[in-house]
Amino acid sequence: MEALDQAIGNLRAQLTKANAPKNSFKLLSSLQQTQEEFKDRGEALYSSLNVHDSFPQLASIDLEFVRILLAARDLKINIQKCAIGSFLEWDKLNQAAGGREQSL
Repeated sequence: MEALDQAIGNLRAQLTKANAPKNSFKLLSSLQQTQEEFKDRGEALYSSLNVHDSFPQLASIDLEFVRILLAARDLKINIQKCAIGSFLEWDKLNQAAGGREQSL
């Protein structure tokens, strides 16, 4: 979100330097309003997830960092599920080859 704020600010500066038509500034204002609406919706979604209730330690941390942290947590859980499935598959192969104690 910060990168988008910076990009919009840079665009406004470039349009001002280039003496762009007034229509460009109207479009830029519309873009800023849309960006603010998305930011508000994102914060509402974040608060609806009750992250602060589940993890009170994260109350003072930036929203973007918490989002990345939760995505990493979900990724870790998915990797664990895949690993466990792989281990179970190897166990079944070992049993089919003559028992758990004998290697393929």
